[in-house]
Amino acid sequence: MGQTALALVLVFVLAFNVLGFWVIDFPAAQDYAAIIIRNDGSLEGTSKIQRRGNIYVFSGNVSGNIKVKKSNIIIDGAGFTLNADNGTGIEISSEASRNPSEGDVWNVTVRNLSIANFHVGIECKFGGNHTFYGNYISNDFVSHNGTGGFTWESLGIALWGSTGNNITHCTIGGSPAIYMHFVVSNNSVVENNIAFGAHLAISGIETFDRNYWGDYLTRYTNASEVDSSGVWDTPYSIADSTGFENRVFQDAHPLTKPLAIPIFNSALPTILPTQQLAIMPFLLALFIIGLLTTFAIGLLVYFKKHNLRLTK
Repeated sequence: MGQTALALVLVFVLAFNVLGFWVIDFPAAQDYAAIIIRNDGSLEGTSKIQRRGNIYVFSGNVSGNIKVKKSNIIIDGAGFTLNADNGTGIEISSEASRNPSEGDVWNVTVRNLSIANFHVGIECKFGGNHTFYGNYISNDFVSHNGTGGFTWESLGIALWGSTGNNITHCTIGGSPAIYMHFVVSNNSVVENNIAFGAHLAISGIETFDRNYWGDYLTRYTNASEVDSSGVWDTPYSIADSTGFENRVFQDAHPLTKPLAIPIFNSALPTILPTQQLAIMPFLLALFIIGLLTTFAIGLLVYFKKHNLRLTK
């Protein structure tokens, strides 16, 4: 009986430890789809987005990456989540570089959508006049490099040569949360919750105003609220990273509290150093393995006591 009990407990220990690593490293597979809205309006790759004329409405959570090649459309998340599988959640671009007859994509609205588990949440390549309203675009954690700099592990919204875009009433997390590069211009970033920061390179006229910045008090430790107005007394500054014309962009009315965003929780994601992010899965694995091993040892003690009673 003693050998049988010991063998049984060893099997439990091995099975539980393997299960612990399986939970951490091998999550249940999901069906990730390549979803395309073509320039003729046709939709491919999912049955969970319904087309109603030029409006594309989510009817459930979707796992996949969406490429938008059609202008003048609305993508309505209806409060659902797009899981981007560590890729780009929504890419708005055409094949104009290879097929000039397609032209650039203009006037796309993305609203009421949560985008998670991405490397880039929304990426716009050329074209523009897009509107992003009421979205929650962030992974669970946002990383910095240990000294407060960007890690580039995730970008919330990335604009490449894209102009005239309006970003408002969104919660955006990334490192950086907003990235503008390559002669972008006339973009408006107003009344958002942003974690953390923005990176601009070779930018034109950009507007930042009345945003809540998750890293504000880290950068401006001596700031004070202006007469209970909900606005800090020190502007939030963003320098053009290339030093192009030595331009500095400012949010002159940075908010002291996060905005309430329709549909989604307006709480910002936690900002952690890269080292902490890297160690968290390891610590979680240790916790699960330790818990299960303790349970197995308890079984071993029980079997030993039970065996002693039988032999008396």
